[in-house]
Amino acid sequence: MKTGIIILSLILSAGMISAQESMKTPKYIEVTGSAEMEVEPDEVIFVIEVQEYWEEEFEKNSEFKDYKTKVPIAKIEKELMEKLAMAGVREERIVIREVGNSWRYFGKEFLINKQIELSLNDLNMVNSLVQSIDARGVKSMKIGELKNVKLTTLRKQVKIEAVKAAREKAEYLLGSIDEELGGVLQVEELETQQNPWWLREQNLLSNVAVSSPDNNGIENLRTIKLRYEIKARFEIL
Repeated sequence: MKTGIIILSLILSAGMISAQESMKTPKYIEVTGSAEMEVEPDEVIFVIEVQEYWEEEFEKNSEFKDYKTKVPIAKIEKELMEKLAMAGVREERIVIREVGNSWRYFGKEFLINKQIELSLNDLNMVNSLVQSIDARGVKSMKIGELKNVKLTTLRKQVKIEAVKAAREKAEYLLGSIDEELGGVLQVEELETQQNPWWLREQNLLSNVAVSSPDNNGIENLRTIKLRYEIKARFEIL
């Protein structure tokens, strides 16, 4: 009998605790807010990859079996540096990031390649370089990164605006049903396709050497796109 009373008492106590915890959990609304900003870059990292080639590649009616005169990487690099100097790119803004061998054709020598990074302050110089650099020996040209010295501060601003947007959304949604917004209970930054910001650029920065009347090279890459989403939970009073 005593055992039964003790068990009943425990069940009642557990039920009361559960009810109390339920009463402590506030009503809430959960929303997402987003904000974005376009930032003018103050530095452009332009990447040029050069590679040895065969002179016979550019001869009419030549066949692969006829390729025998390899143009050395030293000659290609020298000519490129001369072009860069003529375009106004200072030597201290040029960095060789990578040197290696390309895969070898059967019966042919390896083709050595180099990756050269240019730090430019003027985005318009990219189009100028693309037009002036000889395509022979150039494997690819692309914008590697767009930078701005105030980027860290600007990221914070965009995130703050996203939180404000979330609160504004929660406020007008509750207002439509005559409910009052309370304090914030939880804030969470959401992963997006554009965060971190350079990921977007990696997707957009295709080979700028390929252009057409419908694609003006870097025209669609004038700004750094910052976009953030915030999920926030607010109490309902």
